Amino acid sequence: MALPSASPTDPHHDDVPGLLARLNLVTGHLELVGRLDRATAHLLHDAVSALLLTSCAQWTLDLSEATVGDHHGLRAIATAYRRATRHDRQLTLRGASPTLQRAALQLSGGGHLAGAGAVVPN
Repeated sequence: MALPSASPTDPHHDDVPGLLARLNLVTGHLELVGRLDRATAHLLHDAVSALLLTSCAQWTLDLSEATVGDHHGLRAIATAYRRATRHDRQLTLRGASPTLQRAALQLSGGGHLAGAGAVVPN
């Protein structure tokens, strides 16, 4: 399932986000390609909403091809972590720098890297 967006290489238009979200509802794998920021954070929220409707307990958020463009993008990752935790799911970040992982964990209120809802390093 791919959420609607423009290709990250397309010029930015006010009505077209610069983020591609690829979501596999069976495996719980979500890949973001492009810029995660205020204009595109809703795509991550929508993908997490879709994952919550599945029985998949372990999710992977692949940020290898994504750039966190502002604090809204960082907060979107932290919010995804909190939503996973509230529903006894585990969130693993892939392709995120250690700095981004720490910042997301701190913003989400998580104090460790283990247990349900944890942001687990690569």
